[in-house]
This record gives sequence, C-alpha cells and structure tokens, in this order.
Amino acid sequence: MLHNRTALIRTFLYVLVWMGTLFMGQVGAQTEASLVAKLNSADSPLLKYEANIRLAQYWLRTDAPKAVPYAHEALAIAMTLKDRVKVVESALLSGELAEIQHKNAESTRYYTLAKDSLAAGQNDLALLTLDKLESLALARQDYKTAHTLIQERFAILQQKAKVASELEVQQQTEKLEKLVADKQKSKFLLPLSLLGTLLLALWYYFRRRRDRRTRGEMAEKNAMIEEKRRRSEQLLLNILPPAVAAELTVRNKVMARRYEHATVMFIDFVGFTKVAESMQPEELVNELDYCFSQFDAIVERARIEKIKTVGDAYICASGLTDRNEKPINMIRAAIAIQRFLHEYAQKRKAEGNKHFEARIGIHFGPVVAGVVGVKKFAYDIWGDTVNIAARLEEVCETGQINVSAAAMEIAKSEFDWEYRGKIAAKNKAEMDMYYVSEIK
Repeated sequence: MLHNRTALIRTFLYVLVWMGTLFMGQVGAQTEASLVAKLNSADSPLLKYEANIRLAQYWLRTDAPKAVPYAHEALAIAMTLKDRVKVVESALLSGELAEIQHKNAESTRYYTLAKDSLAAGQNDLALLTLDKLESLALARQDYKTAHTLIQERFAILQQKAKVASELEVQQQTEKLEKLVADKQKSKFLLPLSLLGTLLLALWYYFRRRRDRRTRGEMAEKNAMIEEKRRRSEQLLLNILPPAVAAELTVRNKVMARRYEHATVMFIDFVGFTKVAESMQPEELVNELDYCFSQFDAIVERARIEKIKTVGDAYICASGLTDRNEKPINMIRAAIAIQRFLHEYAQKRKAEGNKHFEARIGIHFGPVVAGVVGVKKFAYDIWGDTVNIAARLEEVCETGQINVSAAAMEIAKSEFDWEYRGKIAAKNKAEMDMYYVSEIK
C-alpha cells in the first residue's frame, strides 16, 4: 500500500513538473544543446532560473545525477528572488532527485523547505509535500513524526471539504439569485414570476434549512469522532510511552527493542498481607490507589515510565524512550517516594490508622522492552537487570533505598552513600550494595 501511494505521488509530481514547464512557455521537446545555450545566454536571474529548472526537468527521468546541479542552482536563484512559487517548485524537484538517489535525509530537508515555503491556500501542494515527508518518516521508523504529519494532512482534508461545501452553497445561491432576477425582468409574466419567485424562495428556504441541519449533524458527528479519537489517544498515552503509542497507531504493532542504559526500580510494601487483613477491602484499595497515584506523579515529573503494578509492588524504569539514561533521576524519585511514605505514615499514626512502609531496589543495565498480547496488551520489560532490581528490593531494609554498584558508580557524586558490603541475593552471587540517604 505504501509503495502504491509513493508511486502515485511520484506520478503527480511529474505532472506538476510538466505543467510548470508549460507555464514557463516551453512548448514541445527541447534538446540539451538548446537548453544549455539558453542558460549561457541568460542575462537576468529570472532567465537563469528558467534555464536551470528546464535542464533539471530534462534530465529528471533519463539521468537523475545530471539534473541535480541544475535543480540546486534553480533553488538558490529562487531563494535569492524570494519567489515562494519558484522555491516550492525547485525544492520539490530537488527532493525528488535526492529520493531517487536514496538520499532520504537530504530529500527530507528539501521537502521540509517546500512545505515551509507554501503560501496559504496551496492545499494540493501541501498534501503532496506531507505525503512525501510521511513516507520518508516511515522509512526511517520515525513514527512520532509520521503521526504528526498524518494529523496535519487530516486537518487540510477537513478544510478542503469545508471549502467545497461552502462553494456549493454559494453556487446554488448565485443560481437562485440569477433565476429570480430573470423572472423579475419579465413584464408579461408577472403573476407567474411572482408565483415562481415564491416557490423558489420556499425551495431555497427549505434547502438552506436542510443544509444547516445537515451541516449541524456533520459537525456533531465530527466532534464526536474527534472526541473519541482524542480519548483513544489519551488512553494509549496512559498505557504506553508516547513513541510506542505513535508506533502502534501508525503500524498497528510495536517492535521489541533493547535499551543498553536503563534504570529499573522495584517498590514493595513491607508486611502488606498483615496490614491488609486488618483493613476493609474498600479502605485497602483506596489506600493503595492514593499511594500509587502519588508514586505516579513523582515518576512522571522525573521523566520515568511506569511499567506496572503487581499486587502491592510498583515497577518503573527510565532510559527507554528518551535520553534519560542516567540513574540520578530515578534515585531522586526514590528519595521523594520514601519521604512521602514517611510523612503520610506519621499522619496515619496520629489518626490511629494502619500505614504502609516500603523497600526500594534500584539497578542499572540493559533491558528489552515491548508490547505483549493483542487483548488487554501491556508494555513490559525483561532481562537480568529487572531480576537484579527485584532481588535488591528483597534484601533491602524497611524505609531504605538499596542501590546496586552499577547505578551507584554513575550517580555517586550526587548523593550520600552507605556501603553495605557484599550481600547475597536470591539466585545471584554476592553483590556490592549501597544505601542512599540524601541528595548532596
């Protein structure tokens, strides 16, 4: 489907180039020699532009590399002339030549220049440029950019539909006004003219009334569709990282990826089962929801991805979809979470209520991330880094943050540390572990 659309766009571009050639006065085929002669004899920037663009068009289909310098020269002259139409024409031609030579980055740059140079109302050229940029973004797997380009194209199509509808109403109105004017000119058919005018007025009234009702219904339906689309996107963003959600929207699937510099944090409530037995189910769920909501707010401010909750355990990771690859922000978030739990516990104890305390384990290393399942799908992470973070949490003391040596080495200048020595974890050899207390 993508290949067919690309071929259609390329055909449209050739037609556009041909029409541009007719616009500049070229009638019939010209030889290379005559075109070069015109270029050599050109004595003004405008004539030099026309000669260069014609030579680039001449070589476009037969020998693209020969067309490149002429297209680039034409673009340079167009930018000097500050002629937006000529800038768009020569930029599109330069982008097409770069795409033919598989220079996608260069092609993207020229198509972006063409897009930025478009004047208001050039919707067909805008759609052509957006399609070219979208195809290149999909080719380099930049799904977030492709998603943005799709939304821009959808907005232009909506605008075109609105203009077409308004034009049709205007044409009908003009026909009616002309018909009424013709009837009024007839002196001998005045009664019939009045009757016809009345009938036409009634027809016009009911037609406009029906059109208003139809437009209102369409506007309501479009608003409902847009609201559903917005809610769907928001739901995806609540479940998945933005880049993953964009990829799922465009491709209907997500490729698993390996991240070499990820930081994983496990949080687990101490004695949760015993505390849960003394609380009503509604109170237990409300307390968990309140605590996890506070965790969500803290990790979101630190650009950390929440992965999932399993019972009373909370799992999150950083370094997956942005450049937040150092464990410093994760450790700061862990300190903020322990501080929140301590303050909230003091309040709950003062009220005579049960409270939660937590252990936290943090490790730094490679992970694999992806989406599993087709129903109730979930974004998850796998690898030994995840297992080690879980083991660090298991051997942590209540209210502490247990950090691996790998994470500590990167963040050691940012915090105060307490070396615990080498401690054995379940199914793991002895590892160096550190408690982190406060930010320096």
